[in-house]
Amino acid sequence: MSGKPTAIATLTVLTISLLATSAGAHPKLTSASPAADVSSKVSPTEIKLNFSEGVIAKFSGLALKDEAGTTITTGLPANDPQDPKRLVVQLPAPLKAGHYTVTWYAVSEDTHRVKGEYSFGVDR
Repeated sequence: MSGKPTAIATLTVLTISLLATSAGAHPKLTSASPAADVSSKVSPTEIKLNFSEGVIAKFSGLALKDEAGTTITTGLPANDPQDPKRLVVQLPAPLKAGHYTVTWYAVSEDTHRVKGEYSFGVDR
């Protein structure tokens, strides 16, 4: 009978540590399209950001700038209906040849906010 309190205490500590670990997690950018540090001969029609957990589109977004630092107009961020971990931003016009920087921010379903930046190129 002396083993029961120890087992319960161990289970309680394990449960609390698992909850603390999952509560402290932040979404991470797992991939992007266009991909970071890659050049393409075709202008993308959208930017897709894939995260390690679901994100809330209305609290997330990005800024797209060309190599001169000029902001490029984009559509509003939306969740991919097939995958809540994917944020999609439409590009209303083709991009000219050049180097572009994406500065993104995202709020996960558990309200953690993260941000980052990456670059890609368009060759013609």
